[in-house]
Amino acid sequence: MLAACSHPPATLDRQLAVSDIEIQNDEVENALPQLVELNQNYPNNPAVLLRLARIHEALGRETAAIEFYKKIIAINHDSKDGWMGLVKIYMRRKPETALTILENMVKLYPDDPHIVDDYGVALDLNGHYTEAQNEYKRAIQIDPSMVSPEVNLGLSIGLSGDISKGLAIIKPYAVTGDATPRTRENYALLLIAAGRTEDAKTVLISYLPPDAAAAKFNKLSEFWTLHADDKKQPS
Repeated sequence: MLAACSHPPATLDRQLAVSDIEIQNDEVENALPQLVELNQNYPNNPAVLLRLARIHEALGRETAAIEFYKKIIAINHDSKDGWMGLVKIYMRRKPETALTILENMVKLYPDDPHIVDDYGVALDLNGHYTEAQNEYKRAIQIDPSMVSPEVNLGLSIGLSGDISKGLAIIKPYAVTGDATPRTRENYALLLIAAGRTEDAKTVLISYLPPDAAAAKFNKLSEFWTLHADDKKQPS
């Protein structure tokens, strides 16, 4: 008599693939309990920890995400994913810490255009505009097809004082149909800086509901006012 057929348990790779699809489809609430269970079944697995970190970050739970990224680094101190995950959060919370991490990462991966680009962002956030612009140019040389360093270069040039040049660099990327929200936001910021407030509102309303566009406009205006006041302060 033949034994009853049984399906083998799904492999970890297959289960992670399912979670990845859910994450890509913004179904993070579905993916989270599955990953929590995987973390129980495969404790200290970097692939599982990485996805848990990214899900918590997507849900706005940055403290939890930081702890998962730190666990990954504790397992493998040279984890590129772990360090860069921390960088993305620290860019928002601790720009000086992000810069310190990226100073080391860019030495380890000098030809990675994404890391070089992020290094430029960290330099900008810490007020080192000239150095940031050099890094964006280097990222462009490494990968001329990347849009992010071009847009970041324009923003940095605008923030450092040459608003017209910054607008000229960003505009071709901001007016296309597939422009990212971040590109359009950066363009709107420099339009505000140039005193073209109605143009900035038009850009924002092109991809945001009216209330959200108004809130974003106010936030960008406040940022520019604070930035302009900081530049007036004696060094």
